[in-house]
Amino acid sequence: MTGKDIAKEAQIQVETNDSTLLRKKIEKLSLLLIAGLAFGLPLVMRSPTYLHIVILIYFYAYLTTSWNMVGGFAGVLPMGHAVFIGTGAYTSTVLSLQYGISPWIGMIIGGVIATFIGILIGLPTFKMRGAYFALATIAFAEGMRVMVENIEYLGPFQLNGPRGLQIPPLNTGLSNFMFANKEPYYYIILVMLILVLGITWFISRSKLGYYLNAGGEEPEAAMALGVNVSRAKLIAMAISSFLTALAGTFYAQFSLFIHPKSIISLDLSFEIAFIALIGGRGSIAGPILGALLLRPVSDFSRIYFGDVFPGLHLVIFGVVLILVMIYQPRGIQEPLTRIYEKIVDRIVAKYSRGVTA
Repeated sequence: MTGKDIAKEAQIQVETNDSTLLRKKIEKLSLLLIAGLAFGLPLVMRSPTYLHIVILIYFYAYLTTSWNMVGGFAGVLPMGHAVFIGTGAYTSTVLSLQYGISPWIGMIIGGVIATFIGILIGLPTFKMRGAYFALATIAFAEGMRVMVENIEYLGPFQLNGPRGLQIPPLNTGLSNFMFANKEPYYYIILVMLILVLGITWFISRSKLGYYLNAGGEEPEAAMALGVNVSRAKLIAMAISSFLTALAGTFYAQFSLFIHPKSIISLDLSFEIAFIALIGGRGSIAGPILGALLLRPVSDFSRIYFGDVFPGLHLVIFGVVLILVMIYQPRGIQEPLTRIYEKIVDRIVAKYSRGVTA
């Protein structure tokens, strides 16, 4: 190899390194821009109605991201995650109303209880495959809803059966997780969403994430290589259950009223799964993109057609899901990611030409 060839290779390596660094800078700037827009949105958006819709978008993005740890990375299809939402909501609400325990503490207790429930569900059901697993989780969730709906008292705890629990808006403030305006709820769920995205990103790049991906795609091959697939899925289920239950407490404090049909319903479980499947299960951006697309559709269909066509939003979700599965089986995040990559490539190429010139 001549000296000229060596110099040319060195130049190519330098340009590649520069392009990689520039790409990373663009990605960081993009994340900072999105974060800035998210944190600054309440300063611009003064309408409580629209702020309420945005809060629900973040709420469902959080739920779907939590679901994604099992339904995305582990390659199974849980359809009963509303059980964990209900566990968190009822635990914190009952402890607050009957014993005066702060909802923040009740949130953690509810998460721990949901973790045990998730493990109990996962131990037998992770031995099932495909539709059998989904049907088992549906049966468990519906059984829990019927049980809570028909129980007035669970030991010393008052559940009120189908009437649900009303949280009186008496003592507002951060310590009571209760506010007169929507802005504090907005920032709380935004921080929760950022944290769960960070946890998901960390898990996806950890040994657990690799085990889950291997066990989801080729479980027999992964087990042949010594991967304990069931154990990895059970850990993911425990994490997912805990995080999902935290959202239940948020919803209870945000709406100030919970009852079985709203918080432990199959509709809620299906909606989470639809958002993940349409957005792109197994990806970090998929749950957010799915929530951004579907939640406004759901809210506006309820507002304008709820009296005439109840459940219309689920029909719309089904139609969108069919179209996405036909044309984009990996979810809408895939074409959007390709568009983003093309834009970044053009910026990098333009910058590189400018530097070379």
